[in-house]
Amino acid sequence: MKFYEVTIILDGKQQERLETLAKRFKEINGWGEWDIMQFAVNSFISGREDMLAFMEKKAMELEKSNII
Repeated sequence: MKFYEVTIILDGKQQERLETLAKRFKEINGWGEWDIMQFAVNSFISGREDMLAFMEKKAMELEKSNII
């Protein structure tokens, strides 16, 4: 098993929602924004499969576009 550190970019509304969640979770179990996002990303197993499938498709597109 390998661990990866990634950056997640949220827009204004998404950031506001995360900040609101962080306030709620801080009172429930002490979690902050990072903890919430870490839990959310790791909770969606299908999301990891979707990300890899997306990147496999992108690689094929790029390989095809580079063929002369």
